[in-house]
Amino acid sequence: MNAEIEDDDLVRFEAHGADPLPAADIEGWLEHDGARIWHASYGDGPPVVLLHGGLGHAGNWGYQVPAILSAGYRAILIDSRGHGRSTRDDRPYSYERMASDVLAVIDALERRSSSRQAASS
Repeated sequence: MNAEIEDDDLVRFEAHGADPLPAADIEGWLEHDGARIWHASYGDGPPVVLLHGGLGHAGNWGYQVPAILSAGYRAILIDSRGHGRSTRDDRPYSYERMASDVLAVIDALERRSSSRQAASS
């Protein structure tokens, strides 16, 4: 994967899509508020949460994840409810509900990280 790709006019992205994501350190689903929210975490360091746009999915970040990792950050990707690998219920979408999903994923990853650190001490 090349962190130096320039595609300001999105021609390459339109023709080929993003590079594949690397293997995640943590990947799974979180049951939250009527949906299964898919998430993945890559690397260590201060977290950078990447949220795709409407009708997108976490796979759109294939170019950005390697650059984030090489800069010493942890990349956290989330498929918003009803997008990518995440499910949804019958309720309408709302920014409040989707923000709540993101906070739930971050909280779950933090609890997992804290319990892993406590077990290794």
